[in-house]
Amino acid sequence: MSTAINRMQFLRGDYSGKNSPIRPPWSVSEKKFLEICNGCGECIEQCPTNIIKKGRGNYPVISFSAGECLFCGDCVETCEPGALTAVNDQLPWSVIASINNDNCIAFKGIECRSCYDPCNARAINMPPRLGGVSIPVINTNNCSGCGACFSICPVSAITMNTSQHTQQ
Repeated sequence: MSTAINRMQFLRGDYSGKNSPIRPPWSVSEKKFLEICNGCGECIEQCPTNIIKKGRGNYPVISFSAGECLFCGDCVETCEPGALTAVNDQLPWSVIASINNDNCIAFKGIECRSCYDPCNARAINMPPRLGGVSIPVINTNNCSGCGACFSICPVSAITMNTSQHTQQ
């Protein structure tokens, strides 16, 4: 069975479509996003935390290395083409954090709470361990995907993952 892929997927070698960049919150499906977004950069200008950057083809992408998403909606309000559209009761995106246990220094017995402290959603827990250092555990049901834990990690053990957007 053959599946249609878009030009960007082909050029990235991403034939399955699983490596799509993280788009700003409330973005429409990747296919529709690439059709609608005109690359004007207004969402980039309006982002108060400067995490929206100009990506390949001048399309906006999220860079959590710059900070976290506040879900303020400024990017949505400024998006005239409608590539970003907030719908009532809809989550802003399907981004969640994950921890690479091999890189995380807490898993090596070194006390670290850098990902736990900035997590306002309390998606990262540090349950006590007898005779050892507490290790971070992510409750994916609570994770908003804001990225507050990402840039603060001293060993880059946090990754932000996205599944395909389901918004039409």
